[in-house]
Amino acid sequence: MYLSKITLQPNAQTAVELAKLHSNGAYASHQLLWRLFTEEQERNFIFRQEIGQGGMPLFYVLSQTQPLSNPLLQVSSKVFAPKLSAGQRLAFKLRANPTICVTENGKQKRHDVLMHTKRQYKGERFAPKELEFLTFEAAQQWLMNEKRLSAWGIQLDAAPEVQAYTQHRTQKGKKRTIQFSSVDFEGLLTVENPEKFLQQYAQGFGRAKSLGCGLMLIRPV
Repeated sequence: MYLSKITLQPNAQTAVELAKLHSNGAYASHQLLWRLFTEEQERNFIFRQEIGQGGMPLFYVLSQTQPLSNPLLQVSSKVFAPKLSAGQRLAFKLRANPTICVTENGKQKRHDVLMHTKRQYKGERFAPKELEFLTFEAAQQWLMNEKRLSAWGIQLDAAPEVQAYTQHRTQKGKKRTIQFSSVDFEGLLTVENPEKFLQQYAQGFGRAKSLGCGLMLIRPV
């Protein structure tokens, strides 16, 4: 695997790309980063977008192949092959898309966990801060699900902090609108099964992985 730090090159085309990113968010970012993997038939990367120096977009990209050079993007890559052991503790940051499967009129539909929680409390008299606490708690419980953590080969030392909740709307082509949400988590985890964890790490965690969710950033404690 390769972990890359990617920024836009300061050139005439930058303003055009910034306008695309601003107007079409996650899908525009996805399309921009695809330019680094033009020899691949299928997407083999996940990414996380942050705000870099001077307010410019900054991308962290985890990929199976090394990104190609590109006149528009400045790429700094390194081989990512961490040596992990059972019982090791790591600090992590994860932007994930927490969803829940709900049966409605005999059909299963996937809902945003936080919006689903808000609907459950509809009509209740909660102050905005109280409702925010309840929805953030639902997001924490989603991440702390024992079955999910076991499949990932980890355990959480405590409930993770919820740093941000963002609703996204992006356009794929002229007719398809994609709506999804993301939650930024931070916390501490313990590796239980290093092989299982690294296998999941390469795939990403949760859904909406092609749209900037699922890449976990880790560091030893």
